[in-house]
Amino acid sequence: MEAWINQLVGEEWLKIALVAGCAALLGTIVGAWLSRPRRATEAPVRADPVLPPPQETVPAEKPALRSFRAILEKRGVGGKELDVQLEDFGRQYAELQESLRHLDLVDPANAGKVDEARESLEAGNFGQTLEILTEIGDSDTVAGRELKERADKHLSAAAAVKVVAGDLHMAQMAYGEALRCYTLALDALPRDAGAPIAEYLNKHGTAAYHVGDHTAATDSFGQALTILERSLGEDHPDLATALNNLALLHYSQANYEAAQPLYERALAIDEKVLGPDHPGVATDLNNLALLHKKQGNFEAAEPLLRRALDIKEKVFDPGHYSLTMGLKNYASLLRVLDRVEEAETLEARAALLPSGRTEAAE
Repeated sequence: MEAWINQLVGEEWLKIALVAGCAALLGTIVGAWLSRPRRATEAPVRADPVLPPPQETVPAEKPALRSFRAILEKRGVGGKELDVQLEDFGRQYAELQESLRHLDLVDPANAGKVDEARESLEAGNFGQTLEILTEIGDSDTVAGRELKERADKHLSAAAAVKVVAGDLHMAQMAYGEALRCYTLALDALPRDAGAPIAEYLNKHGTAAYHVGDHTAATDSFGQALTILERSLGEDHPDLATALNNLALLHYSQANYEAAQPLYERALAIDEKVLGPDHPGVATDLNNLALLHKKQGNFEAAEPLLRRALDIKEKVFDPGHYSLTMGLKNYASLLRVLDRVEEAETLEARAALLPSGRTEAAE
């Protein structure tokens, strides 16, 4: 048994020795292979290079924005204010482009010029853009004014014809037809026609008054008064006529407080421009006196009617309708004031004046 064990142990050590020997030989072979010289065709193994992280691409600034930035910097704008201005311009630039794309052109020849303006704007050539736009605008302005001048002449002629027709209707007391003609005349007349507008408005107001449309009459007389004040100044007989027209309208509607200052102003104008003894002044005095009488202010009306009668006696022949009416009006007021004898004297004079002159006061 002992001999068998010895034999077995000897065999195991032999195996171990063989394994160790093989391992040593294999290590020697591998080491020799790794340490052999490399040939030129064999490239060294290298690690992949470390690349920097990708950066965002900054878009190039548009030429228009770049030009605007240069303008701002030249003017000393910088910092946060520069950024704000550039942001605002960005919005405005988009609106400008949109406006140029949708221009409503009348002259086809200007279409190409608009394209040039748009391209110039995109390129940031603002000065050139303005020159092109000015050229287009001047061209259309000249053409438009020529057309407007021709149109205004036609419209003014049409308005004048309508007014003549309205005057003929007024003479026949066809006030509704007259009002229609005057309305058409005002619609046709150019708004910058000046004095004719005031004249037509007064005619329109008179016709409206006769048909009972006091609102339209007040509006027309008021517009005429405003135009005359602006075009003629504050001291003109035509202005006094407009004041009397508007005052009469207020008087007819029992709006005496509105009528009185208008009558007083008309009187002051005529006294200054026409003179104190002009028939127009007598008419103004009579109008204001009748207003006071209507309000029951007889003491204020008396000197006005007396002065109106004095003027008529100076400028009118005996028997003139205006003189006769002046005598009767004053006599009527004297009776109200219980000055009966004076009233009878004036009434007798009026009855003795020869007849035949019945035209109204000038």
